[in-house]
Amino acid sequence: MEQKLITVVAAALGVDPELLKLDSAAGEIEAWDSVAQINIVSEVEEEFGVSIPIEKIAELHTIRDFLLYLGAK
Repeated sequence: MEQKLITVVAAALGVDPELLKLDSAAGEIEAWDSVAQINIVSEVEEEFGVSIPIEKIAELHTIRDFLLYLGAK
C-alpha cells in the first residue's frame, strides 16, 4: 500500500516515484504547492476509495500523513 501511495502522489505531482519516500514533505518538493495538494488528495481519494475531510487537508504535510486515511499507520 505504501508504494502504491507514493506512485499516486508522484503521478499527481508529475514527478518520478523514485524521487519520493514516505517522509517526503510538501516543503521539499517544488511541484507540491497548494494546488498540487488538492490534486494529491483527489487522486488518493479516488485511487483508494477513501474520503479525507476538507478540514484535515491542511494537516497533510508528508506522504506518510495520508496513511492515516488509508487505514494504516
